[in-house]
Amino acid sequence: MWKNERHQRISRIISDLGKITTDQLVADLAVSRETIRRDLLVMEDLGQIKRVHGGAIALDDNAEPPLSVRQNLHVKEKLAIAKAACSLITHHKVVFFDAGSTTIHLAQQLASLHDLHVITNSIHAVQSLNDLSQGAASVTLLGGSLTPFGYATAGGQTIREIGRITADLAFVSPAAVDPAKGALSDVEAEADIAAAMLANSRENVILADTSKFTAHGHFQFCEYPQIDVLVTDSKIRAINGLEQDLRAKVGKLIIA
Repeated sequence: MWKNERHQRISRIISDLGKITTDQLVADLAVSRETIRRDLLVMEDLGQIKRVHGGAIALDDNAEPPLSVRQNLHVKEKLAIAKAACSLITHHKVVFFDAGSTTIHLAQQLASLHDLHVITNSIHAVQSLNDLSQGAASVTLLGGSLTPFGYATAGGQTIREIGRITADLAFVSPAAVDPAKGALSDVEAEADIAAAMLANSRENVILADTSKFTAHGHFQFCEYPQIDVLVTDSKIRAINGLEQDLRAKVGKLIIA
């Protein structure tokens, strides 16, 4: 059975049953466990399923897609947000970045700043900064366990390392911004990282394109009083009353 045929069959099974174990797929498709593992990795990266211990489950319709998919969504808005956020950073600063798709765009904007120290759990952000800054920026990748949610590190070690640092700014890109609750993530480990960065920074910046205000998240990590600056895009003005509501709730609203 060819790879595309296997992926189609796996998708149909998970769609019908809601979940499937690796052992069931090995028996049903008559292939090795390693082949199934690779198939599930690829399908998760494409936003088709979600891997869990021992198998895979169907995606929640409201779940945030994987980073490989999110990087190609709302690119124009994210670039505008990243450029506006870059203006908040001056030379000789220590900044936190989380592993959101918008913070990766921000990392790509920082090549002109000198003696900047970026501390992040995002592998993509580290790669971007190393490629573009040519040594102008110091980059620290936080230790911890590798996660499937965004090519990043997370866990107790990551939280402890963040807790030993006081940054000048923290840039966090949530899965959703709830009108009442504030910033949310769709993954608990991701929310824990964001909360730790915001708790150990002198100034907290949330980067959220307009789609985040109608998205859903399960784990709150930041209430509105904790947000010093919220950077979003101009489409926010099309949502009746939202701009005025946000200006009343956050320290500063920047519309890119």
